[in-house]
Amino acid sequence: MKLFPSRWAYPETAATRDLRLDLMRGFVIPLLLISHFDYFSLYMYIGWERIGVVSTAEIFVLLSGMVVGMVYGKKMQRDGLGSCMTALLSRASQLYRVNVFMILLIGLLRYQPFLNMTAVTSFHDPYRNIDYPLYPPVTDNIFHLLSQALLLRCGPHQFQIIGLYVVLFAVVTPLVFFMLQKKQTPLLLGISWILYLINFGTPDSQPSTAEIRLTGAQFEYAFPSIAWQLLYVHGIVAGYYKKELLDFFATSLGKKLIYASIGLSLAFIVFTLNHPIKDFAEWAKLSFIPPNQFEHLYFNYFQKYKLGVGRLLNIIVLYISIYSLLTVYWQPLQRVFGWFLIPLGQASLYVFFIHIFLLLAVSNTPFPAYHNFWINTAIHTVVLATVWIMVKQEFLFKWIPR
Repeated sequence: MKLFPSRWAYPETAATRDLRLDLMRGFVIPLLLISHFDYFSLYMYIGWERIGVVSTAEIFVLLSGMVVGMVYGKKMQRDGLGSCMTALLSRASQLYRVNVFMILLIGLLRYQPFLNMTAVTSFHDPYRNIDYPLYPPVTDNIFHLLSQALLLRCGPHQFQIIGLYVVLFAVVTPLVFFMLQKKQTPLLLGISWILYLINFGTPDSQPSTAEIRLTGAQFEYAFPSIAWQLLYVHGIVAGYYKKELLDFFATSLGKKLIYASIGLSLAFIVFTLNHPIKDFAEWAKLSFIPPNQFEHLYFNYFQKYKLGVGRLLNIIVLYISIYSLLTVYWQPLQRVFGWFLIPLGQASLYVFFIHIFLLLAVSNTPFPAYHNFWINTAIHTVVLATVWIMVKQEFLFKWIPR
């Protein structure tokens, strides 16, 4: 059954690949890049939580879960659970190797005296004005770097979410598919929520730092696996039951939920435009909510590392809204944006890998030091164009996984 049939609608088929998800990932990729190229520019008026209290990370994890549920779900139904497990562990191994390679390569590049490695070897906390080193000192034994890399306990913070994916693929996904095969979906979702609530209810000894870090890996500080598994698990279940979900949203109740999601998404946009970020011009901000009250609400209900309940609700309704709009208006939207966004979405891991080295290259030029809005906008534009050209030319596709 088609969702809101029209001549502009997305052509529903039995194909595993869903171009709507590719376009959504392709939209997230540029926002992710500009957030890591941390120079204030025109793009920040979209990228810095302007379309809701949602960052690129949450959307990416949810989308990844959906793709896994669709692709590996079909594989399990066709080839059995054993074959599916083998494929999942193979992907986890690939992600782990890529992660360790990135950590070690950046770690070794630190020994080049002519390179400024600060952008990828340290993290600056703007709220507390503290710089955190992300690597062992260069004076340490090289085997210390190797051991930390193998345990994923160091590395560029811009790449650390790949460590989360390693854990999700190697540990969480096999369990999810085992329970899906056993028809234990309610129990699976219940366990996922219990783990999330345990983390949410645990007080932090350090502000804005995850208290429960199951693996001890570096990514756990920002993306605690005990919390972020919630998005991933629900994404897998949604992808696995995609047809049933589309059928539900084509019903009267489902359509009402879509309209409600669109309304809530707009409300969240109005809410986040009240964020008192000093970098934004006054014309780009609202003042319905006093700064102190906004910060109180944000800290208690919209924290990113803990996936606050407000942020979770925003993620769900925004995802439903965008997916529905792409379904109804697919033909015009893909003609306008698809040529640029879909290739990026289909090569997301490649883009994620390559952007670290583009960031390193840009940070070793004099341009970021100007702190100029238009120069920064030009930097972001050139970087996005470069990445798109590299993808279209399949530059190093033979060596870098996608």
